[in-house]
Amino acid sequence: MKAIKYLFLTLLLGFSTISYAAKPEPVLNQPLHEPISTQQLIKKITKAGLVRGWQIEKESEDKLIAKIHVRTHYVAVNITLHKESYDITYNDSDNMKYNADKGTIHRKYNGWVANLNSDIQRELLSN
Repeated sequence: MKAIKYLFLTLLLGFSTISYAAKPEPVLNQPLHEPISTQQLIKKITKAGLVRGWQIEKESEDKLIAKIHVRTHYVAVNITLHKESYDITYNDSDNMKYNADKGTIHRKYNGWVANLNSDIQRELLSN
C-alpha cells in the first residue's frame, strides 16, 4: 500500500511539472491567400491583434513585434512577413516560466499565439 501511494505521488508530481510546460511552437508559412501590399498586411495584422489585446509594432519592413500583457504575464512574438506568407516565432516573455535550456514555456503560450494566428487569418480572409 505504501508503494502504491509513493508511485501515485511520484506520478502526480511528475505530471504537475509537465502540465505547465510546453515547447514554444513556431507558427510557420501561414498563407496570405491573395496578393496584398506590405502596408495593407501590417494594417490587417494590427487590426487582428487588437481583438485580444496584442500591441503590434513595426520593427522593420518585413518584421513586426506583437506584445501582450495578461494579468502578470507578458509575451512578445516576432511576425516575419514574406511575399506569400508570414511566420510567428517566440521573442520574449516575463512570468511565463520560460526555460531556454529546456526549451519550455508556460502551456498557455501556444494557445495565445494560436489565437493570434487565427485572428490574423480571419482578418486576411475578410474584405
